[in-house]
Amino acid sequence: MSTAKKSFTAIVTVIFVLATAILAVCIAPSASAATTITGKTAKQITAEMGTGWNLGNTLDATGGWGVNSETSWGNPKTTKAMIDAVKKQGFRTVRLPVSWGNHTSGTNYTIDSAWLKRVKEVVDYCISNDMYVILNIHHDTSTQYYYPSSTYKTQSVKFVKSIWTQVAKYFKDYDQHLVFETLNEPRLVGAGKDEWWFPVNNPNSAVLDSIKVINTLNQTAVDAIRSAGGKNSDRCIMVPGYCASIDGCTTSAFKLPTDKTSNRLIVSVHAYTPYNFALNGSGTSTFSDNLKSEVDYLFNTIKSKLLDKGVPVVIGETSASNKNGNSAERVKWAKYYFGKAKTYGVPCVLWDNNVYNGNDKGECHGHLNRKTLGWYDKNFVDAVIHPSGSLSAVNGFKVKGQSSTSVTLQWNKNTAAGGYIIEQQINNTWKKIADIKNNTTTTYTVKGLKAGTANYKFRMKAYKGTATSSYTSAVSTNTNPYGVGGFKVKSQSSTAITLTWNKGTTASGYVIERYDGSKWVHVARINSASTTSYTVRSLKAGTSYQFKIRAFKSYSDKNQYGTWSTPLKANTNPYGVGGFNVKSTNKTSVTLGWNKGTSASGYVIERYYGSKWVHVARINKASTTSYTVRSLKAGTKYQFRIRAFKSYPEKNQYGTWSKTLTATTKK
Repeated sequence: MSTAKKSFTAIVTVIFVLATAILAVCIAPSASAATTITGKTAKQITAEMGTGWNLGNTLDATGGWGVNSETSWGNPKTTKAMIDAVKKQGFRTVRLPVSWGNHTSGTNYTIDSAWLKRVKEVVDYCISNDMYVILNIHHDTSTQYYYPSSTYKTQSVKFVKSIWTQVAKYFKDYDQHLVFETLNEPRLVGAGKDEWWFPVNNPNSAVLDSIKVINTLNQTAVDAIRSAGGKNSDRCIMVPGYCASIDGCTTSAFKLPTDKTSNRLIVSVHAYTPYNFALNGSGTSTFSDNLKSEVDYLFNTIKSKLLDKGVPVVIGETSASNKNGNSAERVKWAKYYFGKAKTYGVPCVLWDNNVYNGNDKGECHGHLNRKTLGWYDKNFVDAVIHPSGSLSAVNGFKVKGQSSTSVTLQWNKNTAAGGYIIEQQINNTWKKIADIKNNTTTTYTVKGLKAGTANYKFRMKAYKGTATSSYTSAVSTNTNPYGVGGFKVKSQSSTAITLTWNKGTTASGYVIERYDGSKWVHVARINSASTTSYTVRSLKAGTSYQFKIRAFKSYSDKNQYGTWSTPLKANTNPYGVGGFNVKSTNKTSVTLGWNKGTSASGYVIERYYGSKWVHVARINKASTTSYTVRSLKAGTKYQFRIRAFKSYPEKNQYGTWSKTLTATTKK
């Protein structure tokens, strides 16, 4: 599409771009991977082109000088990865608009060798993917190079002949993967309404004169190409009418060139139809049913005026501009427009200038994000590739669950599908992670993810044979933190238990719960990952408890939790012994007494001897509340202490020692 916005007539213009899947690959002897194609008619070639994609506003840019002009309109330098992304999406043809005039020197318009080499590099990117390539003269319509009027006819013929002689010789060894398009939208640039529109059955004198000069220039290009030798004698050539519109190639004044090789010419049409929806920035953003008649008229005219007469057609440029995110309407348009094209067997090449949002709403034809290699509106491009008869999208795609290192995806069965493709966004690029070769599987677990990580994105589509559905909307999810390690009892008292654990490197904090005999109840929420202990208080003495812990990770929209630890059994100690006293004494014994320990299984008594406490007695009944210490010395002072113990299945736990009790035997 020309940089200047096309007026009303442009919308119905359908540039004959070489079969939609535009022979995207110049097959150079140095290029590999493409099957050699020879001897096919233009009709056979267009039947194989499929849907194509335009590398717009790039090699056709006219700013700057030398090979750097490729980026002068703001697009990045073309890479093989870009073309790979186009191929992967399902496009089978690439149209390469190329400006030549600003890369020429001298009165014979000698093309700079570095520019030819760079064009060849990009052609080879396509060829190596076994794609068709359409190569043309683009944006050279000026009084400096060629201008389709009798006033500039001599100069124009010289320019067109020189360019095509050089280009055809340079690519003479490329087979039928490479298609040449003689001119791009030849017209009376700057001539007001005559530039884009004219009454098809009654052109005015200026337009009629221009059409006749265009006929001459098309003939000049065809003759130059055929005379360049090599495989150019077998090459398909696309030729446009005035401004490449449907009117320009169906008006009676337009004539196909005479060709030495039979059945190798293709009419090139550009059609941003309906204009008010697809191209007019001030037009509608809704593809209403009443606009379908314009699309119907376009393809009916192509059929009756060209296809029925044995003349193949390629719509070399078409698209629907993004108008403030009217994605659903553009998808409707793509399904209808490209569906019609497939019905009539007309290859279409999607215009792409890499401008998705811009001030001029008629020029927002960005589709491939050439930096990320993702598609600005995947649903739209999917509809372009599979407009009709394709599979319905997968429904119910969602995250079923996640762990610390995996995400389980779920969807509804697509009964028409043969299988499913699941993709994950990695470094801003969608990459296939699963090919499920049946339609009965409706879950898939993505493994090997990082714990406590935000914003994993997934999408999927159905397929059957070569047909695919559009992608689902992407679903985003986060992984859970790891489970908590090292969970154990650090210490306990009669009414408290201190728990400890390892720091969670993927956690924001922790939650602790206690089992109350019938259910788990909340104990504590700890909002710091660096905290690694907690004391549970107000417990019952001499009682067994169970605790568990899990980590949580705080994301912007919610918290997600790791797995619970294995329940940890922890026991409180019995209470300390109360009422410890001396009940009686004699010369060789002391009788001690105390209160019954309600949380105890028994008691331990010790006597201070010399410099240390030594064992006196272990009493294994909690109901026993006295003990006589014998074999003592008369008239001697002694010190005693006592503590309770609680017998648990795995061990005994002890209460605190009583205060030291002093007793003196009698003399």
